[in-house]
Amino acid sequence: MIHAVPSEPLAVAADILDDDPASIDPDTLEEMFWSSRPELERIRGFAHARMAAPWAVLGCILARAAASIEPHVMLPAIVGTTASTNLFLALVGPSGGGKGAAEGAARDAVQFLDPWGNPIDVDEFTIGSGEGIARTYRAPATDEDDTDEQGRTRALFTAPEVDTLAALGSRQGSTLLGELRKAWSGESLGFQNGQKHTRHVLPRHSYRLCLIVGVQPAKAGPIIGDADGGTPQRFVWLHVQDSRIPRRAPDAAIPGPLTVSLPRFSANDEHLVVPDEAREEITTHRHAVVTGKADANPLDGHALLTRLKVAAAFMVLAGRSVVSAEDWHLAAILMHVSRRTRADVERELSEKSRAANRARAHLEAERNEIVEDKRHEANLNRAVGGIRRYLARHGASPRHKVRTSLKKDVRDQFDDALWHLIDGGEVRRIDRGGTDEYALSD
Repeated sequence: MIHAVPSEPLAVAADILDDDPASIDPDTLEEMFWSSRPELERIRGFAHARMAAPWAVLGCILARAAASIEPHVMLPAIVGTTASTNLFLALVGPSGGGKGAAEGAARDAVQFLDPWGNPIDVDEFTIGSGEGIARTYRAPATDEDDTDEQGRTRALFTAPEVDTLAALGSRQGSTLLGELRKAWSGESLGFQNGQKHTRHVLPRHSYRLCLIVGVQPAKAGPIIGDADGGTPQRFVWLHVQDSRIPRRAPDAAIPGPLTVSLPRFSANDEHLVVPDEAREEITTHRHAVVTGKADANPLDGHALLTRLKVAAAFMVLAGRSVVSAEDWHLAAILMHVSRRTRADVERELSEKSRAANRARAHLEAERNEIVEDKRHEANLNRAVGGIRRYLARHGASPRHKVRTSLKKDVRDQFDDALWHLIDGGEVRRIDRGGTDEYALSD
């Protein structure tokens, strides 16, 4: 049975999503999500007006929200140690399907301001080498002195196509994917080597790094294929296409941008306050993992931390400095959409794999057929030659003697070879009163 989500608490929806997501009516769930806060309704309207998928636009806005706060603002040490709010987003769709529209709409939809009312500009970079990530944060060098001092603290990286990211990561000696996995957690980045122009090390939690990757489903293998390493669980997956985007009239009004003023955080390391139920869910899962419970998947810990990062981004979007229970519940719904999107990608990859296997099987069958035809032709020619030679030496001979003169591996071609020679006029049949003999034609 499909249940309508109660109009009231998001908490109920979050609980149902944890236990039985298929029981929730998806349209009701989405409407409850978008109408839960004025800023979310505004973002959906802006996305529709710009003909962009609302989920993709929201994902980009949340990445920009996370990239707007300084790196010393971090998540508390619920498991192990403190965690970064660095956020990774996968925008899923065909080439030209709407990734650029979603990013552009997100850029225009929300303006983040610092506590003094100044616009927060997020520097954007195309992803390159692993070594280049740390150097992005290095202060500009002067003509007199190359520097390895850190200048920039925040950056938003993009990879328009996931296969470009995969190609960069697969180069011999590449450190890109390893550096990105460390960046997601806020670990130390960079390399301490002898060349000053390549040397730069970022201490842990000294940088804010958010990443947006364009993913064509059929090319998502490099990310999906690293499920054992937890890479897919580190991303929020959102479609760039939405069949429910309304057709906009040419004279329809476009909502203006939303302005969000960030709260004043401490100048020192600040650990965000998170709701008790988030702590409870995360620690319950971790306890199941460390005590060896059979049904506990260690990689789900990445998904829960991603959910907490999303909740922190919702906090920023609301202009607050404390992660609320509602932020945690909204993050549950967004992560539900992310899991559905990732499942769509996995299905397409599976179908691609099956199609490739079918194609290989067809090719193998054709190859085997060709090989068999060639073998048959070769054996037929050997049988024809053997019959010619035998009849040339022995003259007219009965059928069984001609057949047994052939080597065993070509005797099954005897009938075809004999009739080939008769049809070609090379051999004639002689009737000996009920017993046939065969001889070369005169």
